[in-house]
Amino acid sequence: MIRLQSLSTLFARTFLAALAAFASMFALAGDSVDAPTLAAAPSTTATPNTLPAPVAQLVAELPPRIKAPTDTAVFRHFVLDNGMRVLLVSDPRFNKSGAALAVNVGQIDDPKEREGLAHFLEHMLFLGTEKYPDIAEYSQFIKANGGYDNAYTTFDHTNYQFEVRHDAFPAALDRFAQFFIAPAFNADFTGREVTAVHNEAMRHAQNDVRRIFDVLRELYEPTSVESKFSVGNKDTLAGADAAVVRAFYESHYSADRMALAMAGKASLDELEKLARDNFSMVPKRNIEWPVREAKFLPKKAALRLAQIEPVKELRQLLIEFPVPATRPDFLSHPDRLLSELLSTSNPGGLEAFLKREDLINNLNVGLWERTGQYGSMMVSVSLTPAGQAQYARVLSTIFSYLQFLRDSPFPSDYYAERSRVAQLNETYQDRGEGANLATRLAAQALFYPLEIAERAGTVWGKPDPAAYRRLLAALTPDNALVSLAAKGVVTNRRERIYSTAYSYSEDAGGPYKALLAPAKISAFALPGANPFTPAAANLLAERPLALVNTPALELYYAQDVEFQRPQTTLIYRFVPVREIASADSAALLRLYQQCLKDFLEPMAEEASRAGVSYGIDASLEGFRLSFTGFGDSSRRFADAVVSRLFDFEMTPDRYAAIKESSLRGLMSYAQTEAYVLARDRRDAFLREFYFLPTELAARTTTATWPEVKAFGRRFFSRGKIEALVHGHLRSDEALAATQSVALRIGAQPVAADLLLRRRHLDIPRPENVVDAAEINGVNSAFLRDYALADDSPATRATAAVVANYISSPFFDELRTRQQLGYIVGSSASASQRHRYLTFVVQSSMYPPDEVRNRAEKFIATLPASLAAIDDVTWATLVAGVRATFEEKPKSINEKAEIMFANAYLYEHDWERRQASLAALDTLTKEQAVAFLTSALAPATAKQRTVLLYTKAKPPAEAQPSAFSDRSAWKSTRHYQ
Repeated sequence: MIRLQSLSTLFARTFLAALAAFASMFALAGDSVDAPTLAAAPSTTATPNTLPAPVAQLVAELPPRIKAPTDTAVFRHFVLDNGMRVLLVSDPRFNKSGAALAVNVGQIDDPKEREGLAHFLEHMLFLGTEKYPDIAEYSQFIKANGGYDNAYTTFDHTNYQFEVRHDAFPAALDRFAQFFIAPAFNADFTGREVTAVHNEAMRHAQNDVRRIFDVLRELYEPTSVESKFSVGNKDTLAGADAAVVRAFYESHYSADRMALAMAGKASLDELEKLARDNFSMVPKRNIEWPVREAKFLPKKAALRLAQIEPVKELRQLLIEFPVPATRPDFLSHPDRLLSELLSTSNPGGLEAFLKREDLINNLNVGLWERTGQYGSMMVSVSLTPAGQAQYARVLSTIFSYLQFLRDSPFPSDYYAERSRVAQLNETYQDRGEGANLATRLAAQALFYPLEIAERAGTVWGKPDPAAYRRLLAALTPDNALVSLAAKGVVTNRRERIYSTAYSYSEDAGGPYKALLAPAKISAFALPGANPFTPAAANLLAERPLALVNTPALELYYAQDVEFQRPQTTLIYRFVPVREIASADSAALLRLYQQCLKDFLEPMAEEASRAGVSYGIDASLEGFRLSFTGFGDSSRRFADAVVSRLFDFEMTPDRYAAIKESSLRGLMSYAQTEAYVLARDRRDAFLREFYFLPTELAARTTTATWPEVKAFGRRFFSRGKIEALVHGHLRSDEALAATQSVALRIGAQPVAADLLLRRRHLDIPRPENVVDAAEINGVNSAFLRDYALADDSPATRATAAVVANYISSPFFDELRTRQQLGYIVGSSASASQRHRYLTFVVQSSMYPPDEVRNRAEKFIATLPASLAAIDDVTWATLVAGVRATFEEKPKSINEKAEIMFANAYLYEHDWERRQASLAALDTLTKEQAVAFLTSALAPATAKQRTVLLYTKAKPPAEAQPSAFSDRSAWKSTRHYQ
């Protein structure tokens, strides 16, 4: 469930944690949240999942925890009298307080006749309690106090979380605890929330990850719990009234099957008192911890193959292996170790070999921890056209590599490198705060030994070759389910939820026997020594701030004096000249970036194992490189990357595979979710140079590697480098590193007005620029922007408070009461200094004109609604925004990003945060009402509207667009 109360939450938060395992196992591009990597069951309470080793022995085997000098966090663990496990973390540096509660019940517990009931129950808990019966009270309180709330239901647990400003934490905990003490299960909203769940399911009608998973679900043993549809829809939840939901709740929700995590700046004693005062009344129903058995995919001496027709231009081979429990081995991480070895881009690895043979674009491996007793290892391969034609060879090669690993010694040196970097990460990486931190800790406290739960996800203990071998032994042909997803495959069945076309076969003959005895491949080798492992990671003495400017280059340097961590972040952005801006250039730059990243992949993997993170972000407005690492590793890796920026080659086969994959991505764009299409179409006319994927396809089709390489040199030939270095690197080293980058790029400087800077559409008052179009799929979308006057501190402060207020009523009315759709949100948005209020609704039930009419009707009531709030509510709204404005960066990298934005995106506006806070201090409710009234009033509003509809639900009347040819129309408009 995504409680989409604001678009900032929608676009900034990563995808729902409950679905993260699916996204990672299918290895699709895009943001995702790693589902908690869990271990064995509680040690302080006897359960069937208890670890084999005593907790004292486990603690003794852990490497010592080394705290950074600035790490002020302290932890506490205890169990309430009702059996609820509690993990607290107190840190005066936290910007917000957060809490999460995990329950040992999930999709696996759905009754056969009520598929999706656990997920539906999660939704219902947000709709009022006996103490706080108003269905919107909880979310409004959280939002008004600058907070965020959400929940997810995954296979074997459900996790609820929130964060708020510190002063509101006690009152928020009181409301939160009532979910688990006395939920209302409001009968008036049960039917409506079934519609919400149905809309959530329909949201994914064009999501190939979902569609593939649901085909696999149909191929599992029919009597197994894994064969159920976990999300639920109006059919599977028919008859799920309030009594059914309450009965399920009381059968599974018990304090002794729960873990609570709280993170705040209050002392541990204060936090413990809050935990005891609020959660001791959660009922203990003495429900036994379930014992799960892996029955869903019994071994079979045959090649089990599903062929699946995707919606998008997908060409993917997926192998699922049921595997034994990995949670008990959380200290030695055999799952991570094996996944990394299988997916390494090292020259001796499986991926590199298959790429050289022009069979794949990439290969990813991940472990899906279904339960504490078993899981699934997923090998996902993006195939080239040749790879699809020869998928049997790809399969055989994968099993050859698995046999190579079985025949090879345990990778002790590789493990030692990973362990060393893991210790640095545990010491110096930011652990997060608020809801994100609490969510992770609650899940870990539920399944790990409570005494060490906060370390369980990061610490690497002694290597365990036996656990590694045990997991590797499960990856055999008779224990595999293979699926091939591609256009044009043979199909003869339809999956029951999304009607995905597929076929299934079992072959015990030649193809299967070939997998049992795969050929040995001499090119395979274990990864060698990592050249980017930091030689040293010692703290430097504090040094004063230094700023450096050169005629052809702008550099800001800041020595770290706050975090005292041996890390450095380097950010380099090259800004080209305006004359290069075109759709053709955008297509060639996209290909250039993809080729560069593919070429750098083996080196980047080594850097990652050494604790270096890096990013490449290419657009016509700038080519951005960022590096963060310990000691001098980030500087060395940056130098290695930039030295190869032009001096790299692609074989004809490899370039063809990259281009083919790129084209499939462009061709699949039409199947993107409706609200994303609406956002992109808005940006396509809002920004001077912004091209949709559909505008890049033609040039991508014709582009040759020599053209792409030549374009890369031309792109970097004239322009400016904007740089920032922050952390533990001396000023002379920072300057030398940056000058080396500038020398290698060798760009000629130009006048400032010739640089390609972002410009936005100038909309006079009043005007409503409308873009209406028909799209694929089942969901319509309505998006409306109201452009704001400027980017002044007063505008930023007022817009933040207004957005803080309007998001809850907009969501509650259109999503909860009217059930217009699953994606419903509003926010104060920005594109650099261009600011606006945004409203969006994605609906599978209504055409966009009806959604627009209902939305406009409600939006018109917002100024009066804001004017009617009392002084206490107003003060709470302002306090919530102040808490957000006052949030401090939590790492060297985060601080570097803020400084870079202030330097280059906001034109050296170093006092930006302080100015916003000062404006907030003088803001009155009357000013905010006048601001909102002016922004929304038809006579004064500057509006942008996107209406997207489907064939099944067209608008009642034709929707006129401002243009039929966007490019021609843009040439007549002014951008500034």
